[in-house]
Amino acid sequence: MTGTAPVSSGIRIREYHFDRGLLDSVKASQVPVSRVYPFDREAVVAGRGSDLAREIRLSKVRKDRVPVYRRMGGGCSVFLDPGNLIISIAFPAGGFGGIQTLFNLSSAWLIRGFREIGLPGVYQDGISDLVMENRKIGGSCFYRTKGIAYYSAAILVTPDLEKMAAYLRHPPREPEYRNGRSHEDFVSGLNRFLPDITADSLALSFSACLDPASMAAAA
Repeated sequence: MTGTAPVSSGIRIREYHFDRGLLDSVKASQVPVSRVYPFDREAVVAGRGSDLAREIRLSKVRKDRVPVYRRMGGGCSVFLDPGNLIISIAFPAGGFGGIQTLFNLSSAWLIRGFREIGLPGVYQDGISDLVMENRKIGGSCFYRTKGIAYYSAAILVTPDLEKMAAYLRHPPREPEYRNGRSHEDFVSGLNRFLPDITADSLALSFSACLDPASMAAAA
């Protein structure tokens, strides 16, 4: 997908292009590469197969002129803002199979990073959630193409949970541990646990400890 694509609601869906350079780099060099960056805008990001009308409050998004992107990976729609930190990695991966194994390896790589920066309480639950004290503090997605794997996680550092609830419907599917909880009762920013944390400070910590080369063994 390139450019934008119209939908019946009148909202134009944009390609989530922010990490495209990672895939191009791995294709050219066959060397794992990662990127850590605070997201620089408010946006709704839909999964590859998301049903927009079921997952997004489209009239509210249209009224507020919030851009909508569609990412390469799967999962339900999310709301991102500058209080979110994006951590993405692309690495060589031969063949076509083993998607869940590679997904789990990628999540484990990031969770090790959390431990190294002094947050040992983060764990994976459901298919793709990053969790702390039974609250979702991040979500991730995975994309597999010939010879390349791509993993991206959005870490909720100081998120605007009111806007999240305003733009997103309750998802059509959810992990068991959510147990029907609303966005406000289910999701938490890391600032709930660390009041002084910011997306910028967390970016510096992760940039210093996350080593994309450690994923070379997955090739």
